[in-house]
Amino acid sequence: MMRDEERFWAAEDLIGARRLNWMLNHLPRYRPDRRWNARLLQGLIEACQLCILDVIFHRQVYIRTIKTKAGPVAIRFTAPPFTPAGLYIHFHGGAWVMGNARLEDGLAKRMAQRHGILVAAVDFRNARDDRLERTLQQCISATEWLIDNLIDFNVDRVVIGGESSGAHLACEALLHLQRISKISHIAGFYSVCGGFNLGASGSLREASHRSLLIDGPATIANLRRLVPSLPDDRQRGPLHCDLTGLPPALFIAGALDPIVDDSIEMSAKWLRRNGNCSCIIVPEAPHGFNRFPTSLANKANEFAARWIKQAFDMARHAESSRNPYAQA
Repeated sequence: MMRDEERFWAAEDLIGARRLNWMLNHLPRYRPDRRWNARLLQGLIEACQLCILDVIFHRQVYIRTIKTKAGPVAIRFTAPPFTPAGLYIHFHGGAWVMGNARLEDGLAKRMAQRHGILVAAVDFRNARDDRLERTLQQCISATEWLIDNLIDFNVDRVVIGGESSGAHLACEALLHLQRISKISHIAGFYSVCGGFNLGASGSLREASHRSLLIDGPATIANLRRLVPSLPDDRQRGPLHCDLTGLPPALFIAGALDPIVDDSIEMSAKWLRRNGNCSCIIVPEAPHGFNRFPTSLANKANEFAARWIKQAFDMARHAESSRNPYAQA
């Protein structure tokens, strides 16, 4: 699944990754099926955030709250110091049951400052009550609202993406935009360690309790708790949907990730349907590897940010080629 130009890692990057994996192997695995576990971790996250000055006091970060049929949703914007190249709509990971938009500030700030990207992190309600359909509806509604109000943000091109469970929510939002014919402004889709097969991919079914970071069987149990709340046509996941007519996509996943097959199979189907997809499987990388303090993570995140910026440029160039009078 990799081309030579996509091998952005070096030997020293892999050595650092192996050191991290050795430490992860001695830590307890996260069990996403245990709701008390998710509540505890979420409580710790929010307690730590209360102790740290929120960067919303800086001019580059602001929050808008919108009303949806599934309840209010906050959208956390991180703006570049100049006219944005485009809007990146991001959905955080956390197995659908934990996490929040503020955790994305580090990645969002780098995208905004280094690449001029306006980042909108959707702060959807986590599904610790097993109502994944409400979480999904909030994400879809927030995405549609952003598309309908692009002029307010001085952008005309959008990339949608997310991490882990957030990539699933992002893809469902993209498919919704396609169904309602609002996909013309979408320049690309980005996923890192995404989950797209809600019936559990082969790599997940083969994963053990000792897979790095997350417990494989517990991840399957979490899916079984969440999936029944979804509408029938969404219970199998985006992998089983019609992917024809979608924009360029980039999938990044770790070779040691229990759900690596989700990215491999999704990118292969995307490529067959559209011919505009790249997939990078990073060696020595577990689930969520891009969040760890390694050179491998830094390179993967920088590669992704450059790809998003290029997606905006390519979409704008394609529009100019079709219409020489179109605004650049």
